[in-house]
Amino acid sequence: MVVKMHYGSHFDIVQLKKVTVQYTSKYMLAEPKNILLPCVALQLVTGQTPHVTRAAQSVAAFKLKQNQVLGCAVTLRKDMMYRFMTQCVHVLLPKMKDFSSLPVSATQPNVHFGVEQMLFFPPLEKHVDIFEPLEGCSVHVHTTAKTPIETLLLCSGFKLPAHAADKNMAQTM
Repeated sequence: MVVKMHYGSHFDIVQLKKVTVQYTSKYMLAEPKNILLPCVALQLVTGQTPHVTRAAQSVAAFKLKQNQVLGCAVTLRKDMMYRFMTQCVHVLLPKMKDFSSLPVSATQPNVHFGVEQMLFFPPLEKHVDIFEPLEGCSVHVHTTAKTPIETLLLCSGFKLPAHAADKNMAQTM
């Protein structure tokens, strides 16, 4: 990447800032005690204790009250982040059906993807009977990239399959 982008300093090189794994479900709105199982699952998958996300304000259209439990999230940095990304690239993404590559937006330098089943993660496979009711989660990979081309180069360095979401952006590469 250093050769292709002609960086002036090693501080300009694109790197991962953080990875956020989030889980939300409509079943938590009805019963707040349902947050326990997703929190345990995220802790097993990431190795870090998740924090509970709550509604900032009431929204009548969604029957949502202020401070109501919405889900849980984990923000990974440094070693934990790289371990999780390695697990995603080598174990998780090959297990997903109908998965070809991740879209990289022309306006945003981050990569987002969803996991259909939490059971795709290796720590949860052994406990299918416990974690079966869980749906998927979303993974957000935050980078220091300034352009989508830098994001694509970073993804290729991590062996993360990514493609340009915009046809015009793909032609400029």
